[in-house]
Amino acid sequence: MQKSTIGILITAIAVILFVTEMIPLAVTAMAAALAMGVTGCITLNDAISGFGGSTVHMVAGMMVIGDAVFETGLAERLGSWIRNSSFAKTEHSFAVVVVTAATLLSAFFSNSATIAMFIPLVAVAAATSDGKIHAKNITLAAGMGAAVGGGATLVGSTAQLVGQGVMIKMGVEPMGIFTLTKVMGPLTLIFLGWYALIGYKVQKRVVADMIEEIPPSQQIDHSETKTYQPWKQWTVIGVTIYCIAGFVQGFLNVGIVALIGATILIASGCMELKKTLRNLDWNTLILIGAAQGFALGLDKSGGGKVLSDAAIQMCGGPNASPVVLLSVVVLLSAVLTNFMSNTAVAAMLVPIIIPMARDIGANPQTFSMGVVMAANIALSTPIGTAAVTQTMVCGYRYMDCVKIGLPINIILIIGVIIGLPLAYGM
Repeated sequence: MQKSTIGILITAIAVILFVTEMIPLAVTAMAAALAMGVTGCITLNDAISGFGGSTVHMVAGMMVIGDAVFETGLAERLGSWIRNSSFAKTEHSFAVVVVTAATLLSAFFSNSATIAMFIPLVAVAAATSDGKIHAKNITLAAGMGAAVGGGATLVGSTAQLVGQGVMIKMGVEPMGIFTLTKVMGPLTLIFLGWYALIGYKVQKRVVADMIEEIPPSQQIDHSETKTYQPWKQWTVIGVTIYCIAGFVQGFLNVGIVALIGATILIASGCMELKKTLRNLDWNTLILIGAAQGFALGLDKSGGGKVLSDAAIQMCGGPNASPVVLLSVVVLLSAVLTNFMSNTAVAAMLVPIIIPMARDIGANPQTFSMGVVMAANIALSTPIGTAAVTQTMVCGYRYMDCVKIGLPINIILIIGVIIGLPLAYGM
């Protein structure tokens, strides 16, 4: 059996497991990478080489820094400021402030961690508002905002981090910290404008009959007062600024920049080492590292070339329009992400579309970014983006997400298709 056929078979099995999630995504990615190595599509060293790459190092470092935002009380301080702000005197204005804050913060911290902070914040504000504020009118949109905002930079969501690792392994120019912002920045503003003018009213109407219930695990306990040390909060702020500056200026490898930041927080006593290691999202780290080996196997076996040739033929052969093919890629990514993890979609599609783009003389970076952008704006169901999924603990129904998210999802997809060639070229 040819290596290309083996690579495709391994990919097909991995896709089925990604979609069904019969086993954890990280296990699927690791098994696929090792299978590529065992069957000779790549060497075993290549299969695990992703774990030594800068992408995994950057993600691990930023996880520590994101955790420090919560552990030092900086997140609670920010939440208190928002809750007591003059902009939060009515439910509508409070909702806009919360959704805007969740969206913008997610661009620099994990979108999952950000929405985890805002769910109890909104619950407490609702509980102490004498019926003026209802969490059900706000929380789902905050999760959607976190998903969109998380796609605006390289570090906000795991989908682009997985895509970045694959791009590096396949010789594609990697993204910078703000490369995605050229398109996702304006789309983030479109989302916020939509919610402020239309989305809030739509969500309020859709969930009008919903019984509002916040599980105890998502409520903030104010029965005991926690004492936080200001110097730790300022240290976290300083480290965060340093990391952003390092990512932008590129004076060091991005992985080294993030690990230095994490080391400063642990060495200074802001974070406890053992607790920090326990809190790391190892599932994501394994998935990112293994996905790179899996992608490399599909590429080196020739399987990606076979799949790209077939896709190009379906879109018109060697003379296929790059714009048409890019539109198909974005639409496919957006649709798939509404029914499976956006991280899995990035791991599955990026290694396939890179040779497709090369074969028609298009920019593989543009096509790769099309996949990860579309994977972060899948708001029509609660399945694809973790930030939206987390809001389901508040009692939302599947169709609530469809009714609220589908219109803006369509608008954002069109925005990605139009914005990509304008911002990056074909």
